[in-house]
Amino acid sequence: MFCRILCFSVSATFLLLLSCGGSDSPAAPDKPEPAYDFVHHQDIATQGGADFQSFAIGGETYLAAANAYSGSSVDIDSRIYKWVDTSFVEFQAIPTSQASDWEYFEIGSESYLAVANLSSGGSTNTDSRIYRWSGTAFIEVQSIPTSGAFDWEFFEIGADPYIAVANEHSDYDFTIDSKIFRWNGSSFVEFQSIPTMGAKDWEFFTVGADSFLAVANWTDGVTRNVDSRIYRWNGSLFTEYQSIPTVGGRDWEPFEIGAEAYLAIANFSDGATQDVDSRVYRWNGSSFTAYQSIPTSGATGWEYFEIGAVSFLAVANYVSTEANSRNIDSRIYIWDGASFAAHQAVPTHGAQDWEHFVIGQDHYIACANLFDGSTYQLDSIVLKAVAR
Repeated sequence: MFCRILCFSVSATFLLLLSCGGSDSPAAPDKPEPAYDFVHHQDIATQGGADFQSFAIGGETYLAAANAYSGSSVDIDSRIYKWVDTSFVEFQAIPTSQASDWEYFEIGSESYLAVANLSSGGSTNTDSRIYRWSGTAFIEVQSIPTSGAFDWEFFEIGADPYIAVANEHSDYDFTIDSKIFRWNGSSFVEFQSIPTMGAKDWEFFTVGADSFLAVANWTDGVTRNVDSRIYRWNGSLFTEYQSIPTVGGRDWEPFEIGAEAYLAIANFSDGATQDVDSRVYRWNGSSFTAYQSIPTSGATGWEYFEIGAVSFLAVANYVSTEANSRNIDSRIYIWDGASFAAHQAVPTHGAQDWEHFVIGQDHYIACANLFDGSTYQLDSIVLKAVAR
């Protein structure tokens, strides 16, 4: 439950007084946005569910699920689901190796999916892969060597498409380069290497005319108290712009509310406990400064979304040191005009990711469950937003 202060009440009275002077029919105040609850809609069987990616092709909605681990092997199928009537049904299985992320993107009239493969055969030096939509299914078109790939981020600058991979670690070291690739007209070629420390996530965003890439650094192999970094495009490549202290940085989420730009970081652990604050930063005209701290438990991901004029921020909580459990609540927060306030708790099991999508007029949010402490064979969930 939450309360909203309707900011138009004073101004509406003022308008009423003005209209009373020249009209017998004063205008009614704007109708407030409805409140929403997120209710269970569907379970999706996953094996170490690590990520969801929603997309649409030809008016059809799909949901790709990254399966990381069956309990005995990382070399398992990840799956793509298609929305049929009122729910998702399995559409295609793709062999993956500890899949950690799906990234959908389009170049011209072509649709693609990239999978980040974290490891195979006991080594993190494994290829991640790019698939192209054939008209009926996704087919492999490119294999890219990666080192513990944890995330892909597609973006465009001008007319040039790019894709960045967050390399978490090699077989020996967390302090390795993550890489940016540029499209050459037929495939992606290496464009720039950036030193990272256990990189978990890249996020591309713009503020005004400037383009940025933020990397979430997880650990240098010794401590999780390492800086995550923001890079700015200088016209030819990305250069370091700002360093932000994080504790096991797992995921960045850029968003805008009104004219303000924000950046949220999911902090996983400071090395002693997973029950640490994650933070929201606000752009002050030249850099991001701390704006709000939110208590989280092994936070693995943020998802910002809007329903009408209402702004939400969902966090995936993986594990709590205090509760000694992965069977804990992940949470959805609502913007109250000045900050994010608690809105709804959702029971999850080693949650890894939230994904928001819209089908017709309906809003949904899916959560990938990785591990409940005893099994990786878990249902991940799809929730539907229902107006109260």
